[in-house]
Amino acid sequence: MTLDNGPVSSRLLELQTMDRKIRETRDRIDSYDPKLAEVEAPAIRLAGDVDVTENRVRDLRLEERRLRLAAEEKQARVHRLEERLNLVRTVREEAAVQAELGLVRRALDQEEQEVVNLLDQISRFEARLEDQRSAMEEARLSVGPRRDELLAERELARAEVASLEARREEFASEIDPRYLRAYDHLAQGGRRVAVAPMTEDGACGSCFSVIPLQVQNEIRTRAPLVRCEACGVIVTAPAAPAESGSPSLHGADASI
Repeated sequence: MTLDNGPVSSRLLELQTMDRKIRETRDRIDSYDPKLAEVEAPAIRLAGDVDVTENRVRDLRLEERRLRLAAEEKQARVHRLEERLNLVRTVREEAAVQAELGLVRRALDQEEQEVVNLLDQISRFEARLEDQRSAMEEARLSVGPRRDELLAERELARAEVASLEARREEFASEIDPRYLRAYDHLAQGGRRVAVAPMTEDGACGSCFSVIPLQVQNEIRTRAPLVRCEACGVIVTAPAAPAESGSPSLHGADASI
């Protein structure tokens, strides 16, 4: 059984145009990820700086707490040694207690000085942290409108793809299954061109290889599905003049 090639040709070309539009819209959706990353980059970078400074402040506070506890322990020890000093009975005991007391007091002085230095560092880092947080919030506010605009555009593109896919499914259901299976097999195999109209001078519209005259006549009149022997695409009847704008493969896809 053979089928009228004309209507099938037109529908296959229109289906290919739909698939091309779906593919282009999906590519447009994918393009929003790097755009969003570029817009958000300054705020993300500042957020990273804030995290680093917050961690530094936290570490300094932990160290300050450790030194304060050590200083408190030494202060208690000094107090005990001073009490013990009042109870000594010999010069030797007094000398030993005085020596130990001197060592503890020097260690206490050193730790107290370290606490003072840490407090100074903490103060400076907290001031830096405040500036960084302010800059981060300012960056987020400044990029917010552009980010929202890109997100809205991406959602519109996703809705467009859903609409196109629904129309494509409805349109494809009306095509003869044999032609549709052949087309889908080629399209899903990675080809950007699955069907091409024959040129007026009898060449494949995709690779421009000359088609034998007998096959040309079959394509122009009534023929079963015909594939180009050179590139494998489905070859259909020449596109009507009114159709030569959108479905024609003489543009960017002709070299594929």
